[in-house]
Amino acid sequence: MLSKTLKKSTGRALEPLGKAIGKLGIRPNHITIAGLVLTFCAAWFLCMNRDDEPDIYYAFLIGLIACLFDGADGLVARSTGTTSIKGGYLDAVIDRYADCIAFGALILGGWMKPIGGLEFVSGELWAIIALAGAFQTSYSRAAAERLGVTQEGIGVIERPERWFILGIGLLIGELMGDVETIITWIVAFLAIFGNITVLQRMYHFWAEAKDE
Repeated sequence: MLSKTLKKSTGRALEPLGKAIGKLGIRPNHITIAGLVLTFCAAWFLCMNRDDEPDIYYAFLIGLIACLFDGADGLVARSTGTTSIKGGYLDAVIDRYADCIAFGALILGGWMKPIGGLEFVSGELWAIIALAGAFQTSYSRAAAERLGVTQEGIGVIERPERWFILGIGLLIGELMGDVETIITWIVAFLAIFGNITVLQRMYHFWAEAKDE
């Protein structure tokens, strides 16, 4: 929902920037791949050096830049008239890898722990459920639109909101001195509302689809 509004409000304002980037010879696919590399670097800081406080801030800053890259590839493509089927396909595939890297880093880095009162659900399971919701959010849209039903703007949480909430949660957790608790609550939130988004898209498709 929010991402649709932001795209409309900022698209025209940032178009000159997109054209300027294109004139430098930077292609949308270059930005897409660079975003994946940055996501991996942020994940490395989360996984390998969790006892080093500055590394949390490095992970946040690098992840923030990766998020900007995630939107910049589409901006450059639209601004320079270089949108393509291949570029859209590459972007979709890379996005799924980035989701796996992000949630995988939280699990492998040992950041997830049970939530008080819900100890029967492990922190790692919350992350897996959130990852499943992230994948299904994308797939439920792709499957519906392949069958002729648009899903634009349907659902409470799309990918930009998910990354924003995750990054802010990581930063707040570090500032409060309890990253594990805060980030687990954030991931649990994403797990619940990510899958609610999937159900919303399924319901929308069911209501709009017309059987032959």
